[in-house]
Amino acid sequence: MADDRLDAVLRGEAVPWPAFGWTTTDLLDACATREISALVYQQRLRATDADDWPDDARAALARMAREAEAAELLRGREIALVLDALASAGVHAIVLKGAALAYTVYDSPGSRPRADTDLFIRSEQIETSRRVMTALGYTEPALSGGELIFCQFAVDKRDRFGVDHAFDFHWKISTQSLFAQIITFDELYAEAVPVPALGPHARAAGFPHALLLACTHPVMHHRGVERLIWIYDVHLIASRMSACDLTRFVWLALKKQVAAICAHQLARSRARLHTRVPDGVMTQLSSTRGVESTAVYLQPDRRWHHELASNVQGLPRWTDRVRLLREVIFPSARYMKQKYSLAGSGVVLLPAVYVHRCVHGAWKIVRGRK
Repeated sequence: MADDRLDAVLRGEAVPWPAFGWTTTDLLDACATREISALVYQQRLRATDADDWPDDARAALARMAREAEAAELLRGREIALVLDALASAGVHAIVLKGAALAYTVYDSPGSRPRADTDLFIRSEQIETSRRVMTALGYTEPALSGGELIFCQFAVDKRDRFGVDHAFDFHWKISTQSLFAQIITFDELYAEAVPVPALGPHARAAGFPHALLLACTHPVMHHRGVERLIWIYDVHLIASRMSACDLTRFVWLALKKQVAAICAHQLARSRARLHTRVPDGVMTQLSSTRGVESTAVYLQPDRRWHHELASNVQGLPRWTDRVRLLREVIFPSARYMKQKYSLAGSGVVLLPAVYVHRCVHGAWKIVRGRK
């Protein structure tokens, strides 16, 4: 019921305060959990019905929206600075996912919350990108590493205003092997669009590719979890697409064998936000259900070991399969030393912590916690 009422607000419908049956705290908590506080505030500003929402609720939402916009001013400036520095080093990165959508389909960039900024680069420019980010004061957190298990590296820093900036550099679109090549850098770059608000070197995916990514992301990385902000991403992109864009999108989804997943996500958006997608588009996308190998990711109750099994099976060579399993079970010694807070002499304890990792991980799988 809570989601139904908030969905209606995001659709721009009149939802009188008594219909919620909430306190102001309940509303604010629900919006924060779903990451839609600024969006709800914007919809209430557009509302033509008599606003009977409590003054303290409207004031709190307004404050949250202002704070988000203020932080986004700093983040947007930092993204432009990073893209400029990368371009000077010959790296022409593409802005992906939330950061790109914030500046291409959202009315206000601050209304699209996100934890980091995702950038897509060519694999041969990994080390150049690392050097640029280090020169800008960024550091890498401890990650287990591995070309097959991650296909990305992350960096972060805190600026003088206390705002955290985090960037994820990807050279494959997904860590899951079935999805890793659904869009290559060259394919995305050929149809990328400029994002003037993020500086002269900012480019993002065009609408057909952006919708393909928005539809597949929750499934290939988050086991199909239904987050309202991700559904709203799909809604906004689809709502801005022309008939030609939709035709191109359907062609891409069929060619990349993710049509069933795209149909699933668009159906969610239609049901919850009344997104206008032609029936013909849904019919074409749904025609492949049960045929595409990626459709296994739509099965309910998938857990970590299901994802690992699909990832291993999706690799064409046995050598890659063995390598992936080795990266999962035996991450780098550097990561293990940081993870377990081992000093330089702690190398003698590495065999013991590897055993602990394996046993602890296996126990979490057995208990259904992983």
